[in-house]
Amino acid sequence: MPYVLRSWADGDAGSDREISRAIYPEYRKEPDHPAWFPATQLGAPDEYSSRYVVVENRKGQRVAYATLWELRSRRYRFDLAVRPECQGQGLASQLLSRVMSDAWTFGATGLQARVRDDKTTALEFIQRRGFVESQRMGAYRLDFIQDGACDFQNALFLQFRDLGIEVTNLADVRKQDAHHLERLYELYSAAGEGWPDPDPDPAGPVPVPLERFRGWLSDLRLPEAFFIAKHQQRYVAFTSFFGIGTAVHPEYRRKGIATLLKAGSAGDAQRRGLRGQTTSTASPAMQRVLTKLGYRRIWSEIRLIRAMG
Repeated sequence: MPYVLRSWADGDAGSDREISRAIYPEYRKEPDHPAWFPATQLGAPDEYSSRYVVVENRKGQRVAYATLWELRSRRYRFDLAVRPECQGQGLASQLLSRVMSDAWTFGATGLQARVRDDKTTALEFIQRRGFVESQRMGAYRLDFIQDGACDFQNALFLQFRDLGIEVTNLADVRKQDAHHLERLYELYSAAGEGWPDPDPDPAGPVPVPLERFRGWLSDLRLPEAFFIAKHQQRYVAFTSFFGIGTAVHPEYRRKGIATLLKAGSAGDAQRRGLRGQTTSTASPAMQRVLTKLGYRRIWSEIRLIRAMG
């Protein structure tokens, strides 16, 4: 056989990224354009449940891999990718068989796959195996038309005064509010109400742990560009061009806060010399905000679930 499927080893490190780059050459890094790209098949955490790689015998090249991990109790997700020149030879089928066998062994009740909507062959492959669409995460791109500073950022933020809302940023609240982490976490948790979940837990939403949220904020690029809306000392919304996204407390929705905050953030980013942004959301409301601000939809990541058991 020209290929060997085996368990992942330390020497395989980095080959998953090489395979992903071969599949998605358009996913190039642009220093002045922060981006989240859909369906890269690089979502697995360090603590995965099982992992495999396919090696071409003659040259020893890694040409495919798959990783399985537990999202929450008995609900699993996997990544699977095959280099373009090696597709159509049954490698994906072999890898998926291993992944599904492991999922059954671990007692999985559900298995999640993610495929970009324009990868029709991959989508048909996974649907033929009993996976059913549960959600679409739209990816949107904004390219700034003009260079230079944007004068409208301050004007946009001034509009919050009519709502009795003040705009500040993470860098400032770190200095001024000893309890900013807990208050932002409370906002983030509350804002989860109504957020689409591709595989909802019958027992109810599973909260993001505080420590994970703390890590997100600690890793955030440019905390002074993480904007926070306050109403009477209460944090009611936030947005960032560089991570986490946009959140609005349910009690403050449908007031235009997300649109103003996101537009002001875009103005700040342009003033800093950025060229644009690629972001994503499964929220219909946020998709409308992005469209209103000039973002164009480029792809969708389709999340699909197969019931196990």
